[in-house]
Amino acid sequence: MVAMTGCLLVVLVVSACVGRTTTSAPSGEAQRDVAARFASAVLRGDAAGARALLVGADEAALAFLVRRAAAPWRSQHASIRFAARRAGNRWTFSYAGTRTHSDGRFETEKGNLVVLVAASRAGAGVRFFGFENVRTRFSTHHDARLLPSKR
Repeated sequence: MVAMTGCLLVVLVVSACVGRTTTSAPSGEAQRDVAARFASAVLRGDAAGARALLVGADEAALAFLVRRAAAPWRSQHASIRFAARRAGNRWTFSYAGTRTHSDGRFETEKGNLVVLVAASRAGAGVRFFGFENVRTRFSTHHDARLLPSKR
């Protein structure tokens, strides 16, 4: 009985050590790579690709936010300036894009996508993200042709 209890204890300790995740902070290069791939996926409209880079891909609220952020960029992608600014584990990417609608109106949007990177089982993953300094300009092709200020 004592031998069996000892074996069980050894098995539990070994399985706990094998299942343990790395908590050391990923390198700056790894963080930047994950943040850039995430920003690119979101601003390309690839929600599945962006979701795969999350630390907790099964977190329903964060997965919803990723789908919502990527949705407007599915058909017309934004361009990203990959000269990212870093502050700790926070990476900021500037972006700009235009979305044209079938009725002739269009939106020009510029802003920053901020990506927070943390350690995950894969090394580095996105913990959270957000948009800041978003500026949207609404117009129509008709306005662009008629208004003297837009000539």
